[in-house]
Amino acid sequence: MNNTRKHSAFLVLGIFLLGACMRTPVTSIPSIVGEIAASFHVATTSLGILTTIPLICFGLVAVVVPMIGQKLGNELTIAIALLILFAGSWLRVLNYASLMIGTLLVGIGITFLNVLLPAIITENLPDKIGSMTSLYNVSLALFSAIGAYAITPVAQNSSWQFSVMLLSMLVLATLVLWLPNLRFNQRGTSEATSTGINMWKNKTAWLILVYFGLSSFVFYTTVAWLPSIAISAGLSSNQSSLIAGLFQLFSMPGAFLAPLWATKLSNRTPLILGAGIFTILGYLGLMMPFHSFGWFVFVSLILAIGTSATFALIMTLFSLKTKTPVNTGKLSGMAQSLGYLLAAFGPMLVGNLKAASGSWFAGELTTMLVAVVFTIFGVLSERKPYVD
Repeated sequence: MNNTRKHSAFLVLGIFLLGACMRTPVTSIPSIVGEIAASFHVATTSLGILTTIPLICFGLVAVVVPMIGQKLGNELTIAIALLILFAGSWLRVLNYASLMIGTLLVGIGITFLNVLLPAIITENLPDKIGSMTSLYNVSLALFSAIGAYAITPVAQNSSWQFSVMLLSMLVLATLVLWLPNLRFNQRGTSEATSTGINMWKNKTAWLILVYFGLSSFVFYTTVAWLPSIAISAGLSSNQSSLIAGLFQLFSMPGAFLAPLWATKLSNRTPLILGAGIFTILGYLGLMMPFHSFGWFVFVSLILAIGTSATFALIMTLFSLKTKTPVNTGKLSGMAQSLGYLLAAFGPMLVGNLKAASGSWFAGELTTMLVAVVFTIFGVLSERKPYVD
């Protein structure tokens, strides 16, 4: 039976492009953080906040996103979020104060995309949850890879400001191509909203929240510091930028396959364990005394498969663990609220451990242990098929 709701011909393209905007404006920045620090005469380590600010936004704003989406309609809310994201991305190039304000707006805009995209898929394409989740996760990984690698040579041949402006144009193009979807915008009824369950009182929802939060802790710590870890091991700036790009590129298989497999399995425990073990092994690899470029390529591959499969799996679980679009949005918002606040501690904690010890080892060990814990919570979340 086909439950697909009538929608714009641009919906699938829109979902693909939204995936491109969900990380690239944030994950590209660590590759040029040195140039940004030099232009504003601040320490490079102090700009770890450029990764932390969006994570805090994800946490603080996510809880209200489902309510706003229900009131305005998900398609319209996404369009407004893209406008905020474009404005924030562009503001980052003006001066140090606008860099911080713009980063804040970038975080707010992406929060809406993070929370509402699973709900839009459940609402419009409920028979294609696996394939559509794969689509935007592959887009997310592909554009993050392009951004993380290409932003350094672009910045070196022009300026870091110009490279950030190019990222802004990606968001603007997405906004323009999303506009046809507004014809099918539907506001939620108060009755539909009131029938959703209270996720904050649901044990399985809390297990998913911790699973999501700690796995995001590991992912964003990796994004923030992998280039710096590579440089500390003796790699050049260009090589470290390539490692950052390869990490995102290697994410594509896990991002594509995990949602497809998840929709075919009644018990996803093997997927959860597999992705968690890959992440743990990746951090074990970083702790090994091997400093060659080839070794970092191999470790990036292992880490990318583990972290991308985990993220894509959880984004799929938001839909698979709920029976209505309203509850999908509520679970997504609840898990991403406190979940991203947990994640925000990752880059800060590991950066501070490096500053205190002079070595990345303590931060790498801590992150590996967090990967062990999130895998356990992921397994526990599979004991019940639904949260509602």
